[in-house]
Amino acid sequence: MTVFCSSLSNFLGNDKNVAPIDGRWVETSPRQFEELVRSLAYGLMVKDYRSGGAIAFSDCTEEMKPFLSTACMLSHLEARFSPADDCLAELSANDISYLMTIGSTWSRKYKAAVDRTIARMVLG
Repeated sequence: MTVFCSSLSNFLGNDKNVAPIDGRWVETSPRQFEELVRSLAYGLMVKDYRSGGAIAFSDCTEEMKPFLSTACMLSHLEARFSPADDCLAELSANDISYLMTIGSTWSRKYKAAVDRTIARMVLG
């Protein structure tokens, strides 16, 4: 987990580590951001969206976008922030908490897949 934390700034650029905690989007530490973004990635994987597909997110603020994009990247999906016909699903900001909850429950099943993705990203 620490490899991704240390490389997080490369992925996010100048964006802050903002993530949902108790229903509010707040700035977090890189470690906490990674833990939460993994939960969302696992939740997207549980929903079995086709790898390489796009997910449209609605009702999202600019500060939510890096978190959602990172989670999609870890689950081999493309995050979009406007609806499109070719998207696998359209999710609202309200769906994120639910996906993170089911992702946390299924983390053991998907952890190795996300770890491999992170390793590929870090190695370039």
